[in-house]
Amino acid sequence: MSGRTLLCIFFTAILIFSTGCLEKVPLAITNGLENYDINCVYISRGTDNVWGSNHLPGTDILAPGKTAEVMVQPGVYDLQVTDEDGDTYTLNDVRVGTNGFNWTVTMDCMDEINSTSINLQHTGQCPITIANNLDKWNISGVWISPSNIDKWGNNHLHGEILYPGDTYTAYIQADFYDISIGDENGGSYTRNRIAVEQNGYTWDVSLTDAD
Repeated sequence: MSGRTLLCIFFTAILIFSTGCLEKVPLAITNGLENYDINCVYISRGTDNVWGSNHLPGTDILAPGKTAEVMVQPGVYDLQVTDEDGDTYTLNDVRVGTNGFNWTVTMDCMDEINSTSINLQHTGQCPITIANNLDKWNISGVWISPSNIDKWGNNHLHGEILYPGDTYTAYIQADFYDISIGDENGGSYTRNRIAVEQNGYTWDVSLTDAD
């Protein structure tokens, strides 16, 4: 067999192997919340530190009984959805195999409001102010988490909308914080390890801040 033939076989094998690795499978989210719409669907690889974009773009919602399907490569993922009241539902370390995966979100899956989330919203004298300077896009999610905690907790807007020109302020204790913002078009904006002291911190969120 000639060297050229062997080379062709070698590159053909690489192409087949690479194509197989890139094949995507369905990751489905079904709304089993009965009376509540799902407004946001986030999918993140287990090794990532941010959720990324909302997979329900624009004004799309996932009504009860409906299913949204995202094509992903097999691997390990973290999943999070937000309902119309701002409650979150999180499923971590989901192994998506070659047959895909389906998560039916029910009320039993709702995240608990932990003491960290309560402290962020109701205690402290240091203000974090978020100003919407996204021109025509509304902000639908604000997440604030101490930098030493790897979970975002609940959406501070709780289903409310931060319109262009509006501001939201949370009063917290002095520390280092990560801040994540989600707009209605599925865009995300993240700042990490922000030092918040007595004078507080203000973030005028603009399109140039997009992840």
